Amino acid sequence: MKLEATVKQIQILVHLAEFDKDAGKLTPDAYHRGHEALQRGLPRVLLDRYQWLVDAGRAPAVVAIEQGVCSGCHIRLHTMLEQQAGRSLAVFTCPHCRRMLYAAELVPADSPADHEKSRRTAPASAGRRP
Repeated sequence: MKLEATVKQIQILVHLAEFDKDAGKLTPDAYHRGHEALQRGLPRVLLDRYQWLVDAGRAPAVVAIEQGVCSGCHIRLHTMLEQQAGRSLAVFTCPHCRRMLYAAELVPADSPADHEKSRRTAPASAGRRP
């Protein structure tokens, strides 16, 4: 299965998976606020798929394809899937573990702090001129 996504949406999904992994370190209120803030940038179809995986115990739910291998289950992917993922900006499904896959070489690294900073400053600078 292939779900179209932008670079930013894939980065948000990755941050959401990292955030959920560290959920035990946060208070319930802080977790809820942070989780909602990250979810705002995602379309419903990606959120539903992500939540289904989390509910099914597939943590992390979003993983990179590394050297033709799903970094979630560590099983080699079919060559066709690997090639499609390398050419297309989308979220794919691992046929073995059902996790959401993305081609790391197409998605530049972005830290959660960068995402939060850009989310806060984007609306404020929208009407300004240089």
